[in-house]
Amino acid sequence: MSRLFVTVISTAVGAGVFSSVVPVAIWPGEAKLTAPLFCSAPNTEPMVVSDTTHDSEGTSTNYTLYCVGERGALTDEGFALPMLVLLAAHILIASAVVLTAGLWARRHPARVEDTRVTSTEGPADAVEY
Repeated sequence: MSRLFVTVISTAVGAGVFSSVVPVAIWPGEAKLTAPLFCSAPNTEPMVVSDTTHDSEGTSTNYTLYCVGERGALTDEGFALPMLVLLAAHILIASAVVLTAGLWARRHPARVEDTRVTSTEGPADAVEY
């Protein structure tokens, strides 16, 4: 059972690393999935905006989750809290999948057929010449 928990914890760490890359580099719009937690009436439409700035230190991009209402009113929800929620969700989902698969594999072990030869003699119907 301890091997299963080590596997689950390793998966959780991997999901954490995955979560630090996906919302920032690959799909910043994933933060929209957290809108039900952060956007309240009347500003319920999520929008992720990227702001790129160029200065003497280089180029930086910030992502922000805004909740927009029907008349254009908006609230700034930032990006840190939505990213932390996504991190927790990725860790929970990946860990639950691995834990479920591990427990299922323990409950339904693979059958191993015995292929050992029990006699050093040939088959019973073998004919010697």
